[in-house]
Amino acid sequence: MKKIIILTVAVLVHSLSFAQSSFSQTGQNSTSPNRSVFDKYQNFAADGVELYESNLEMKAYKRFGLGLVTGGAAGLLGLNAEINLDPAEAVVIGLGTGPSYNSFNLGWKHNFVGNYLSPYTKVGYSKWFNSSGSSSSAGESDILKRVLTADEIKNNRFSADFIVASAGLEYNQLEGDLSGVNFFGELVLLAELEKTIVIPAGAVGIIYYY
Repeated sequence: MKKIIILTVAVLVHSLSFAQSSFSQTGQNSTSPNRSVFDKYQNFAADGVELYESNLEMKAYKRFGLGLVTGGAAGLLGLNAEINLDPAEAVVIGLGTGPSYNSFNLGWKHNFVGNYLSPYTKVGYSKWFNSSGSSSSAGESDILKRVLTADEIKNNRFSADFIVASAGLEYNQLEGDLSGVNFFGELVLLAELEKTIVIPAGAVGIIYYY
């Protein structure tokens, strides 16, 4: 799984490098149906400074984001990618890891209009698993201790499936050279499907949209 994460990072970094070399365009083309999420689009004020009036305007231009998160659906540490299909709607894809487990998640994010601070909600699916029987213990995870049996923790072979719902607040950098940088924090509910256990959690992270 760690090899998959490394490969995913390499592909996304290559895509970021390619996108940075793409030409910049202004508003009338920012929502063109023929544009790629990997193309770089920017909006500039009259003085040449990159500037957006709201979080939704920024995400109309910057349709792809990549970042890191700790907690929540990812586990201890994760890599998240967001694709803004619409300024208010995004697909979220994540890979994560923790003590004796790996994870992946897929979700849908709704952005509410705001400026530097804006709220959002997410809903999705997350799978935590370990099939290697490694020496570290899943019992180190407070969440997995609540959903796994004693035998699963002892043998370190398990799979846990969660429906995930979260609500959060994000800080959006809307002007200058750091436009697109986003810090976020969220409250998360993880509902394990087999045992119908609902576990509260939290997550914080950073993502860069371009």
